[in-house]
Amino acid sequence: MAAPVVRSVTPESTVLLPGQSTTVRVDAYHPDSRLLTLSGRVSDPTGAAWDSPVRVDLSVPLTVQLGSGAPGVTVTPNPTDPTLFTVTVLAGRGTVTLTATARDGAGRTGTATTTLTVPLLVGMSTEKGARTQRAVIEYPGIRYMRDFGTDGGDADALPELPPLNAGKFVDAPSAVVHVSWKDDVEQLTGWLDGLSRPIYLTWYHEPMGDVTPATYRTTATRVAQIVAAHRNRRWVLGHGPIVTRYWLDEGRGNPADWGYPGMTHYGVDCYSRDTATYWPASRMFGVAFGKVRAAYPGIRLLVPEYGLSRTTADTTGAGRAQAIRDHVTWLRQQNDVDAVAYWNNWAEFELGDPPLESTAWRNLQLA
Repeated sequence: MAAPVVRSVTPESTVLLPGQSTTVRVDAYHPDSRLLTLSGRVSDPTGAAWDSPVRVDLSVPLTVQLGSGAPGVTVTPNPTDPTLFTVTVLAGRGTVTLTATARDGAGRTGTATTTLTVPLLVGMSTEKGARTQRAVIEYPGIRYMRDFGTDGGDADALPELPPLNAGKFVDAPSAVVHVSWKDDVEQLTGWLDGLSRPIYLTWYHEPMGDVTPATYRTTATRVAQIVAAHRNRRWVLGHGPIVTRYWLDEGRGNPADWGYPGMTHYGVDCYSRDTATYWPASRMFGVAFGKVRAAYPGIRLLVPEYGLSRTTADTTGAGRAQAIRDHVTWLRQQNDVDAVAYWNNWAEFELGDPPLESTAWRNLQLA
């Protein structure tokens, strides 16, 4: 006998943001299946008779399964239609391969695959409250946003983890929030208890000059331990330190100062205040990324804050619009970069009128 054949594996959507789901249909058949149509005569008790074809279904029953070896992927069969599956992806940027298997009663199988894509997350960050609410309206499709926590009025001035039922978690429902805090790392356990959406985490962003490397590494290691042991760890897409491009490049900083066991990501805040020229991506990101990649091969990268001043000669904003398009295009070409958020919070970087720059960023978020 022949083996089953999977004709197609078709998702409703091939691009998913972290936390999103899609329906996937598997079309499979068995080559030995037959549908016979026999001619015949049917009569009723009165003796009336008429010709009517008789159909005999000799199909070979199949069991259809859909699975993936990619991390963060959940596949749920449809309870009423064995050819339908719901696929949910809780993972950062990358390609997810789904494999459909059709199996007959004798154990013969046929397989086929399809892929889903989690894209580079392009987003925006600004001050909490009214400015964030306005940004969400003016830049629909924000996919990634920073939240720095808020000091709760305790004995120190260090921000605690932000509330999960207020602030940016409410104002930006479609964004993957990258949460930072600087206070007690042990509060993370209780905070994760209420988590129900994908996030990135950083304890004490830009620690240079505030925390010694040894203290940072010891404390941040607890982040890895807490996340790994928590029942809601699936919602944490990644965690790691954040430093500045300037510190890595002009400051000749060593990224190994802040690396810790268990970290998954390394963030670099990238700014240019140069009003004479727009930097190419190789300078804006490349030097800093190169140092991190050399120190931690295989680490995932983030650009939690990004901004550039408009040059003096660029009176219309057309030059800065093209520069940010070029920069994001370059980031999309880097397979190890998961997200970038424009820092639309300071006048020197803000994308305002004329609208060439804001339109460019709005379109980049949705690409």
